[in-house]
Amino acid sequence: MTNGEIWRDIPSLPGVLASNEGRIMLVPYRGAMPRGGQRPYGGTPAFGVWNKADGRFIVTIGDRTYKVARLVAEAFHGGPPFEGAVVMHLDENAANNRADNLRWGTQQENLNAPGFLDYCHSRTGDQHPAAKARARSRP
Repeated sequence: MTNGEIWRDIPSLPGVLASNEGRIMLVPYRGAMPRGGQRPYGGTPAFGVWNKADGRFIVTIGDRTYKVARLVAEAFHGGPPFEGAVVMHLDENAANNRADNLRWGTQQENLNAPGFLDYCHSRTGDQHPAAKARARSRP
């Protein structure tokens, strides 16, 4: 663990901690082995796994998958303040899950972020992914 890293419980997931650096960790515990003895579990911080489909870091805890940003936001900013709240990255970089870069917002606010609007506007006309395919298919 890095110097100055702060760990907090995630209210909706007992036994799971989130850090202000955007890492997730199971609280260390010892589990019984089938033939006797005990084995240590947890205690290893992780940023999660990059999900290419979503463009976000995710972690699997038990049989469920969670977005790391949502867990960090819940630990450091409280639960969602209203139904349908989404986690927003202030620098618009989905890989930056530091607590000071996250806040709760609406889907509308997220869609109106300057970087997302620039991305949408850049994919029109000749820049649209299908534009080159259409141009090649014309006789």
